[in-house]
Amino acid sequence: MKKLICAVITLTVLLALICTASAETIQAKAVTIDINHLEGRMVKTDIDYKEGNFMTLTLYENERFDADAIKAVKVGDRIVTDGEEVVIESIDADGPDIIFNRGTEKEMLFCDAGRNEFEHVMESDYVPWIKLGSMDVEILEYYPILDAIDPLTGELLEEYAIYRGDKLKELLQNPDAVGFNCKNVDVVYDHNNQPVLMRREYSSAQ
Repeated sequence: MKKLICAVITLTVLLALICTASAETIQAKAVTIDINHLEGRMVKTDIDYKEGNFMTLTLYENERFDADAIKAVKVGDRIVTDGEEVVIESIDADGPDIIFNRGTEKEMLFCDAGRNEFEHVMESDYVPWIKLGSMDVEILEYYPILDAIDPLTGELLEEYAIYRGDKLKELLQNPDAVGFNCKNVDVVYDHNNQPVLMRREYSSAQ
């Protein structure tokens, strides 16, 4: 009997080791934006007032996963997303989308984002972002800002308000104004990595 028990334990351990060895860890695709070469790119950018006539720009790219890798995920695999490694316990297809760990605290919805990619859509349609880096730049007057929200109430406007860098500086310095730093600003950059156009959209995080 003791030999049988030992054999069962050994087999169980071997199966666990085999399963562990075969488990995959899936991570987001490598970023495609080079922060040193931004010419012509529109990049998600947080804007914070620094001091004097300067602001800090922090650039992000949203997490995207290879569609084939997500479709091939199996129970026991791990997905690294939003800075956390999650073990996959169940898999459910919901049309073109996939739900992992349905009904648990670790439930994750992966939506088809096109171009053979999936993205992890969280509460309030939030998609995790990858920080590319930060840089301090001078606040210049000439570039236009298209603002889709009321800068003091955060309410969505029917049409874009248009202003320039001097107004941006005023808003960045105003503690009562709605922030430009909650993944709600898209910035177009020139060959010197300087902003040439900003567009702020409504964000539920405001």
